[in-house]
Amino acid sequence: MGAWRVSGRGHLGGTDRTHVDRLRRACEAAEHLDLKVELDEADHLDRPIHFLAFAGDELIGYAGLTAGDEAEACGMVHPSWQRRGIATELLAELRGAAASLGRESILVICEDAAPVGLAWMQRLGADLESAERRMVVTLSAAAASRPGTDSPLEVRPAAETDHHSVVAIIGEDSSDYPGEQRLVGLDGGELVGTLRLTESSRRTMIYGFVIDEGRRGTRLGTRMLEAMMTRLRAEGVPEVGLEVDPENTPAVRLYERFGFETVTTYRYMRLPVTPPAPPGPGPAPGRRGGVR
Repeated sequence: MGAWRVSGRGHLGGTDRTHVDRLRRACEAAEHLDLKVELDEADHLDRPIHFLAFAGDELIGYAGLTAGDEAEACGMVHPSWQRRGIATELLAELRGAAASLGRESILVICEDAAPVGLAWMQRLGADLESAERRMVVTLSAAAASRPGTDSPLEVRPAAETDHHSVVAIIGEDSSDYPGEQRLVGLDGGELVGTLRLTESSRRTMIYGFVIDEGRRGTRLGTRMLEAMMTRLRAEGVPEVGLEVDPENTPAVRLYERFGFETVTTYRYMRLPVTPPAPPGPGPAPGRRGGVR
């Protein structure tokens, strides 16, 4: 195999997205991964945050960085091209991009199914910051019957007039990404929960599923998820995924009752943008008295 080169992009166009998606499928099939690549990310100044490694016209490696404060990073190299320095070069590009964005560190997303990558991050001095399970359900195979006996909540797209209620529930003021759909759950006309839906080439993802803190423990989460799953099934959505803290046992059990199964566990490794300096040489040995 011959030489390769790396090119940076501020955003991914249609052809690049197709190539990255094809590479993702090849890498996932080889190592049973569920890679968390964010192809919709873009920098408002069009600074490079996507890096593509090519051998001729073939895409053999990719790494991307989210433009937000956390600067999450995920990458992959085609199995036939691994151990050739491509991953090292892509990581160097990510660190440079993070520095240009004013970040001091990046969150590298590793998976338990790829222990080599996790060990690599540890050797580079990255620290484990958090972990998430990705859980997935195939709606055609999931039972259409409800796991409970309560009536489902009303679920609808969020309106501008819902903004203050949503902020109060999630505990912060934030804007949704382009292409996301914000939904709210209502119980007797009162807004009690919210979540976001995003579409990928593989599945519909549920993010930011939050129930009003003062009303948790009253099965509102079950009722809202039930309404959400019924809605997605009626829309013909084939597969749904979400992410959850592995230590949040009640949430994991709730999702399992709806047929969700864990497909991977992500480890978020905090890596400094600037590599630590190698240790310098030790002090020269002192001369022993009386010995030439």
